[in-house]
Amino acid sequence: MRIGYGAFPNGLIEYIWRAKQPYNVSVAAEVAACAALGNKEYLTMVKNLIVEERDRLFSVLSNCPYLTPYPSDANFILCRVEGRDALELKEQLASRGIIVRHYSSPPSISGCLRISVGKPKHTDALRDALENLGAGNQISGSASE
Repeated sequence: MRIGYGAFPNGLIEYIWRAKQPYNVSVAAEVAACAALGNKEYLTMVKNLIVEERDRLFSVLSNCPYLTPYPSDANFILCRVEGRDALELKEQLASRGIIVRHYSSPPSISGCLRISVGKPKHTDALRDALENLGAGNQISGSASE
């Protein structure tokens, strides 16, 4: 279950509303979101876990010889793929059950991948796949390090 929100300038929101699907948030998602927003301790715990895992993910990506990650304050990290085809890498990861977003435009991020922060087991699976795809080069950043 996922839920999100957007904050837009008034001049843009009328266009957003034209494209928005009606009733695109389920009742269950709305109830869960309201409950989560009412529990400040839970929100703080989740935020801290995401930040901690994002830092570990950044370390893993930084140690991969064919990725250059950009610092991030979001729940994802943008990486430039160096010395190999980014779309091919995306497809190779997908064949291993790891979904990342590939960018072919705009030119400033063409050849980049967007990698979302997940649970430690997701970072471990990504690290293992990147090692395998990099001809066995070991990448540090395990949960126990």
